[in-house]
Amino acid sequence: MQHVLVIPGSLRAGSFSAALARAVCSLSVDGVETEYFDAGRDLPIYDQDLDHDPLPPAAARLRERITAADGLFIVTPEYNYNIPGGLKNAVDWASRPFAAHSLLDKKIAVVGCSPGTRGGKASVEYLRSVVPQLKAHLVGPEVLIPAVNTFVDGNGVVDASVRDRLRDVLAAFVG
Repeated sequence: MQHVLVIPGSLRAGSFSAALARAVCSLSVDGVETEYFDAGRDLPIYDQDLDHDPLPPAAARLRERITAADGLFIVTPEYNYNIPGGLKNAVDWASRPFAAHSLLDKKIAVVGCSPGTRGGKASVEYLRSVVPQLKAHLVGPEVLIPAVNTFVDGNGVVDASVRDRLRDVLAAFVG
């Protein structure tokens, strides 16, 4: 059984990436169990002066949850042609200490979303280029969801066509 942390890239509770991440957690894929994990809001900005025992509680929790997982499924919007600052901060905390961090050998899937026409392309490209540098393993195809606002209703319910695409990515953790 693959234990996968599903992480929204946006800090906003009602964000499209959070709705998609929750949808991933509601999917059933044989051999995969999911856990929604919102890592960002309480996480201090990475500062090497804080990176020692005892770690800030949110940083310790992030590293512990990632270490306990077999993989990460990241759903990210695109902010100014890159990943949101909160997600970048979580990656910075998770990728330290160098050569002994919690992301080593993890399977990582990345899905982008945006109300615009690009579907988060720049943020997905950025993460897909960084993951191998962190000695982690990309799983699943590049998935972009443009016009995400037309696939998520006001209650956070995600359209079946998008849910099917998310399920395909989630299945890559056991494929």
